[in-house]
This record gives sequence, C-alpha cells and structure tokens, in this order.
Amino acid sequence: MGTLTGSIVIALSQFLLADGTVALIAIIYYLIYMQIEAYVISPRIMNKAVSVPGSIVVIAALAGGSLLGILGALVAIPVAASIIIIVKEVTIPAQAER
Repeated sequence: MGTLTGSIVIALSQFLLADGTVALIAIIYYLIYMQIEAYVISPRIMNKAVSVPGSIVVIAALAGGSLLGILGALVAIPVAASIIIIVKEVTIPAQAER
C-alpha cells in the first residue's frame, strides 16, 4: 500500500512539475518495482520467516487478494503457514499411526 501511494504521489508531482514523459517513466518504474517486490522479494522473505515455499506464498496472496482484497492478501500468508503446520503436525502423524 505504501509503494502504491508513493508512486501515485511521485507520478502526479512529475506530471505537474515536469513533462508527461518523466511521469510515464516514473509510473513504469514503479510498476516494475511493485511486480518484482510482490513476486520475487516478498515470497523469499516469507519463505525464510515462516518456512512457507514461495509458490505457496504467491498462490495464497493471489487467492486472498481475489477473495477479500488487500486484507485477504495480508491474512492469506499466515493462514497458509498455519495450514502447512497442521498438515505436518497433525494429519501426517495421524496417517502414519494407521
């Protein structure tokens, strides 16, 4: 959310103070930055922080964002981590006992 707000402020200020080309370059730069942050950097950080694979982080964030918007995307990663823990600690040992 902060990156989006910052990019809007920078793009508007460049559009008002400079020409449209500089504003367009700023918008393209921030769009690329947000995509890299969302699909490369954040999954790696979450993988190290909560031991959730990057692909699960991306899928959970996309699903949560589609269902509940920004709040859903934020809540989806801890929910995915909880599901993985439940499967590893409860489901797999219960199946091994049978």
